[in-house]
Amino acid sequence: MIKRFLVLIILGLFLLPSAIFSAEPELKTIIIEPIQTDFKVEVWPDKGNNSSYKVGETITIYFKLTQDAYVYIWDINANGEIRLILPNGYRQDNFFRANIVYSIPAPTDKYTLRIAPPYGREVIHVLASKTPVNIMESYRKDLSREPFPLIPEPPESFTDKVRRNIEIVPSPTQPVQWTTANAIFYVVSSGVIVPPGPSQALGRLTVESNPSGASIFIDGQFLGYTPYTSDVSVGRHSIRIELSGYQPYETTVNITPNKTTKISATLKLLPYYQGALYITSNPSNAEVYINGERKGRTPIKIDKLKPGRYQITVIRAGYETFVQYYEVIPGETRNIFVQLYPIR
Repeated sequence: MIKRFLVLIILGLFLLPSAIFSAEPELKTIIIEPIQTDFKVEVWPDKGNNSSYKVGETITIYFKLTQDAYVYIWDINANGEIRLILPNGYRQDNFFRANIVYSIPAPTDKYTLRIAPPYGREVIHVLASKTPVNIMESYRKDLSREPFPLIPEPPESFTDKVRRNIEIVPSPTQPVQWTTANAIFYVVSSGVIVPPGPSQALGRLTVESNPSGASIFIDGQFLGYTPYTSDVSVGRHSIRIELSGYQPYETTVNITPNKTTKISATLKLLPYYQGALYITSNPSNAEVYINGERKGRTPIKIDKLKPGRYQITVIRAGYETFVQYYEVIPGETRNIFVQLYPIR
């Protein structure tokens, strides 16, 4: 069966000079702070908190609970748009067990999360609750048509609604039922095209591919993901469409003023080839095993792996053992960051 990898565009906040950047809403205005208890949740991206990602890179989001709970994860972008990450159209069961490191996407999922413009601070929020949260459950109706739906609310009002939906005054007979956490990373430029100035003539370009979710490059610079429609400067442009596991599609178009030029590409599967895993950990110098076979210590790159599912075990004295399954993708190096936790 052909595996299609859904590419989710991760949006960020513009990186601005400090005088302008200070105009961003304070983080505390768009998060919910629970009462401190033993019920906790952690969330972090595969490169670690406050890390930077270039446009086009993939990202994996990890989380861990101290108690069994329902988990909801959403993302806020530069325009104040909120996108629901979990539950999603590919993973609607959002009840998770304690003391296990989970990932989005999971090793068995058939999609990837990929970084795209705009740039700057990206905030991921996680809410864990002992019972389903009504306001979050209401967005399930959108999952059939959009796996990662946008939530049509400004961040402040959405957060306020969630807070009012979950806040319960704890008592000896009614312990705290929820907890939250957030993670921050930064989207940085990777040669994205600067929009043409007002004096330049424009034409419209529409790019589609089968399968969709492919990266689009115009004149060698990253443009976005299929399906894609935008205005570009007139003239001749080289177009390259790329998707992991498929042969690149290349063509040349001539954009004319006030007209739409359409590209429809049917991508062809590549013949069999191998993939790789790059594994890092905090702390580093941890033993790495693949399917029970020792490979070395972190950080380590393991290449020439056949496509398929592998069990990754990371061990370091004094820390909990990390065990998770990951899919090796043909022609890709998958970055895996492992956060190890001290044995209590």
